[in-house]
Amino acid sequence: MVINQSTNRANELVMIPKAANVSGGMTLVRIRENAHLITPSQKLKEYMSGLEEKGLIAFQKGEQVYRTTYKGMHFLQTYNYTIGLMNRVEK
Repeated sequence: MVINQSTNRANELVMIPKAANVSGGMTLVRIRENAHLITPSQKLKEYMSGLEEKGLIAFQKGEQVYRTTYKGMHFLQTYNYTIGLMNRVEK
């Protein structure tokens, strides 16, 4: 199976709110570590900006951490449900 660039990008974009979905939030460095991202720093900042614009994550300036929003948690639930359905169909 060949994984193309857009599939990698989609996987990385899902891993960010998943990693930031912890009590207390998470710094950018910890998100990168927990999500096992190999994306260059500039690209990661673009991803974070896009996810913030869509309301999936929020940056808490006072604490300098990112948190997954309610909308982001709903997105993750929908994503996981869809992946589960796809896996069942493939079997």
